[in-house]
Amino acid sequence: MAIEPVEAGTDVRGGWLGVVAAGLVVGLVVGAMGCGPGEAAGPAPSVSAAADPVVDVDTVRVRRGSVMQRISAPGTLHALRESRIGPEVAGRIERIFAAEGDRVDEGAPLFQIDPEPYELALRQAEARLDRAGAERRQIEADLARGRKLRRQEILADQQLDRLETSLAVARAAEREAKEAVAIAERNLERTLVRAPYAASVAARLEDEGTTALVRPQTIVLVLQESSGLEAHATIPEVHFAAIAEGDVALLHIDGLPAPIQTEVSAVSDAIDPATRTYLVKMRIENTERRLKAGVFARVEILPRAKRDVIVVPTDAIRRQDGRASVLVVRDGRAAAVPVEIGVVAEDAVEILHGVRVDDEVIVGEAARSLGPGMRVRAAGASAPAPS
Repeated sequence: MAIEPVEAGTDVRGGWLGVVAAGLVVGLVVGAMGCGPGEAAGPAPSVSAAADPVVDVDTVRVRRGSVMQRISAPGTLHALRESRIGPEVAGRIERIFAAEGDRVDEGAPLFQIDPEPYELALRQAEARLDRAGAERRQIEADLARGRKLRRQEILADQQLDRLETSLAVARAAEREAKEAVAIAERNLERTLVRAPYAASVAARLEDEGTTALVRPQTIVLVLQESSGLEAHATIPEVHFAAIAEGDVALLHIDGLPAPIQTEVSAVSDAIDPATRTYLVKMRIENTERRLKAGVFARVEILPRAKRDVIVVPTDAIRRQDGRASVLVVRDGRAAAVPVEIGVVAEDAVEILHGVRVDDEVIVGEAARSLGPGMRVRAAGASAPAPS
């Protein structure tokens, strides 16, 4: 094809634009001719599909099973009973029979208050009783003579009435004197203080010669029942429904080769509002007296296993702002479902409300890092369809 020379003044750019436009028209025509009847050009790839990737996750099915929780807490050993022994009557301490560390039997003498003032008080009470008895007998004799004289109409009725009244007063005075003697005898008996039960003397706080008072009471000895001890543990309130009387407990104590197995003997009904904990007690036999009150123990409680409950793996639980939830796979996306938790074990968690058996929940790191609504694919499953 010969190229003709371009005349001077001709717009070259306009010519080339015309050629380009003509080429585009031809291309469109050819493209239209290449499509069959009813065919149309496909749409451009979706930008949103590329921006919403699928994340591979590990999942498990919610099931029914058994779950048992081990609950650990610090504890301290306490004596079953501890008594601060002081006098029941005031006076000078004449003798103390027990020293710190001694073991005493029930009823054994502990200390003696000077008995002399109480011996004198008893003799005085006995003397008043003798006098009251004599007065009563004298009035009884006078009344007998008065009645005889009244039958002879020698004594007036008013005089006889006075004698009968005097006899009633004398009898009441005699009864009062008898009570005074009983009180004096009891006070004298109380000068010797005895052990209320078999125990060990944990502390001796006073010595002979001290004037012991009743109010405020002077504490002379501290006793602890040492044949048995009680472990006290404070349990966080999150476990308030997990522990019951009779549950197995293990006490780990430094210096002992093996833990001591016992069981829960008491569970407090109240939560301490300051610490948000509650008290659990466990009895321990200590007949050999190897253990001491005040010893620290690590308490491990094994509540009874809960059976046929809905459980999920521990790593399926998400926590945010004090609330628990799980991610459930629904229509190829992760959906956050709030749950109410029951027993928490090392590898499983009881679910009280929120999910059902056979729900597919996400576990592992993805359960904590994924956001709700993200597209997911269970490991080994086909990719879910875009929603």
